[in-house]
Amino acid sequence: MTQPTLEQFLDDVKHHEITIHQNNGVDRHLIFKNPATNDRHFNITTFQGYLIITGEMGSLVFSQQNDMFNFFRSDDLSIDPSYWGERIQSTSCEAKDASFLGFDIDEVKRCAQKDLDDFIRDNELSEDDESVLRLKLETSVLSAEHEHEIIDRITNFGCYGFDFDEFWEKDYRTCRYNYIWLCYAIVWGIKKFDELNKE
Repeated sequence: MTQPTLEQFLDDVKHHEITIHQNNGVDRHLIFKNPATNDRHFNITTFQGYLIITGEMGSLVFSQQNDMFNFFRSDDLSIDPSYWGERIQSTSCEAKDASFLGFDIDEVKRCAQKDLDDFIRDNELSEDDESVLRLKLETSVLSAEHEHEIIDRITNFGCYGFDFDEFWEKDYRTCRYNYIWLCYAIVWGIKKFDELNKE
């Protein structure tokens, strides 16, 4: 699963301008958009104890402290996605996790390949058996294209004493692209707001 870099985010918002609709203590409503288009526009709204970000890349509600700008403020635009994800407000723990974490099939494939490589290194297999095992992994597990397919194939895989019995003890979720983008949007938006208020 790919994630945006800070450089990619900055390129996305290079023409964005800030419009301040409200600025009254911790009560704020800010809009960030390119005047020529709505592409990747976003709003940041705060009130006591909450920050809400909405727009084309999604919507999230965070709560942690009275002034959420103080919680997120970062002069160097650094983000802390895992810690911030714990502050997302949602209807349930499952919904909260789903709002920022997604199944990473590329990581599953990488780990499956590593497990096979470790098994082959630690066990004496003939060249033919090793070739059959690698081919079976390639055609079965590594060719899967979506989450349910790869889970089923890994669960049912077995060849020459190799299986994935302990494979699912690890969490194969990573932060979603849109979530990382929104994290950058929050710190960037706060920095732009601070710069404007210093003038």
